[in-house]
Amino acid sequence: MLPRFWCSRCKNAFDTPTSETVRVTAFRAHYGGTWQPLDGCLDKTQLSELSLSRSDQQSIKRMDRRRTLTAIDARGVRLPGRRELRRADRLRPQELPGGRRRSAAAVRRGQDGFRRALVREYGLICAVTGAAPAEVLEAAHLRPFAETEQHRVEEGLILRSDVHRLFDSGLLAIDAELVVHVAPSLAGHAVYSALAGVPLRIPPDAPMDRAVVADHHAATVATW
Repeated sequence: MLPRFWCSRCKNAFDTPTSETVRVTAFRAHYGGTWQPLDGCLDKTQLSELSLSRSDQQSIKRMDRRRTLTAIDARGVRLPGRRELRRADRLRPQELPGGRRRSAAAVRRGQDGFRRALVREYGLICAVTGAAPAEVLEAAHLRPFAETEQHRVEEGLILRSDVHRLFDSGLLAIDAELVVHVAPSLAGHAVYSALAGVPLRIPPDAPMDRAVVADHHAATVATW
């Protein structure tokens, strides 16, 4: 096409462009230890609503700080405070036997997708203890996956890893009224025994299958 160039601003066409060197400021971001993954809590549409830019380009955008902080706080994301991290004294490492060994294991299909679906539903919030870092939150099944091999949001919860282990081990249960019960054997552990009687931290209209919850509770407390 001739002329080869066209200016969208002045609407003029020309064959020989004018070159100009413009000095720009380059910015570099260092996230370091303050990085907090949203991990699916806010999708593209929700982020766009919080942005001060109307552009749809995949680029760094200015955000409405107050509304953004409010939104991520509501989804259970906790940001670190502005204080220096204390460096703990390093102990002399003790070398233990290492290396590798071969093993065959069955891998669950869809577990990551199941977790993402639960995070979208509930946020980065442990259903028993409240907001927690994404790295310690896991997707829990109300019915053992080994028996059903199904991932249903109605039969899942987001739990902190230690609470998840207690749940799967039959030391913690939830009744049909969504109240937490703790096994008597945990009476000597104040951190966990204090969870007895705590209501589940999920919305009243959460898509929870109460019948499955009741079945799990009955089967669990029968072993106490």
